[in-house]
Amino acid sequence: MTSASRSLARSRSRRLVPAFALTAAAALVLAGCSGASGDPAATGTGDGASGGAAADPHAPEQTDVAVGGIRAPGLAPLSLAQSAGIAADYGLEWTPSWVDNSGIAVTSVLSGDLVAANSSYFGVIDAALQGLDIVVVTEGWASAPGTGSLETMPDSGIESVEDLIGKTVAVVSLNSSHAIKLKDQLLKADLDPDDVNWVELPYGEVATALEQGTVDASSAVGAALAAAKNDLGTVTVFDYGSGEYEGMAESGYIMKRSFVEANPNTTAAIQCTLAASAQLALDDEETYLGELTAVFGMTPEAAKADVPPAFISGSRADALQKNADIYLNVGSIEEEFDMASITIPMPEDC
Repeated sequence: MTSASRSLARSRSRRLVPAFALTAAAALVLAGCSGASGDPAATGTGDGASGGAAADPHAPEQTDVAVGGIRAPGLAPLSLAQSAGIAADYGLEWTPSWVDNSGIAVTSVLSGDLVAANSSYFGVIDAALQGLDIVVVTEGWASAPGTGSLETMPDSGIESVEDLIGKTVAVVSLNSSHAIKLKDQLLKADLDPDDVNWVELPYGEVATALEQGTVDASSAVGAALAAAKNDLGTVTVFDYGSGEYEGMAESGYIMKRSFVEANPNTTAAIQCTLAASAQLALDDEETYLGELTAVFGMTPEAAKADVPPAFISGSRADALQKNADIYLNVGSIEEEFDMASITIPMPEDC
């Protein structure tokens, strides 16, 4: 495996980020690996559940798996797993399933409707604190500049997070990564997040809501961000992947702990499939852009202009823990939570 330091600016020269290579503080170290890294340092904490590291990803116990997430560019590996035949290479019958927000993703995994799903971490923390059967099996991507932002109309009078007081602000879910980051920023400015009217809004409805004035500002990613910028001329109030949040674990794939323990090989196959799919998205620009247009509703021009996510292979303890620390800071939880307790390692060899 070779590694090189690269910027997360709008470069199309991209590589999968192994878990050991990324810190939340500065520029990312992007490493070109084939699938998931075999380096134990890249496999995560391994404290959350058995399975994973010593499992055989080529001999899944259960082959039929439905895997869900929000229809956004960061989920390109989820759809590529099926369309590029990567899941089939690991013996999986892979069915992508799209949900409106992370809350639905978590409940769908817990109910058994989905074997795995991509979610922000805050609802996962809530579920774990309630004693529910949930673990993180791999990160999805890290926060990076330009990949998601809070948008507003040019004449809204909103220029910064401090201007959100008394306004109606849309987020995909009330405990999404975007919502929690905004609340974190408001508290740091000695403002009360409860003085903002928070509403949930699917990304597909963002442009219409902004244009009609039913919301004053809204989170946007992917096609929604392109539509807001290109069609409405919106201005960016806050970039969720910049500053102190750059490199933070943004989303991850979750599964039921009981399923992982009963089906370690299937779990490993899912982990390896996602790692290989992310690598394909990064290495093959034509394939990645084609997936954005075919599956995620982006025009070819918008897909080309979109800032690619910083995909992650494995789980980074410090970057994951930052989610729990911020969640504590905004008052959503009352005591410290150890993310390592619900994180399992990547397989030793995909």
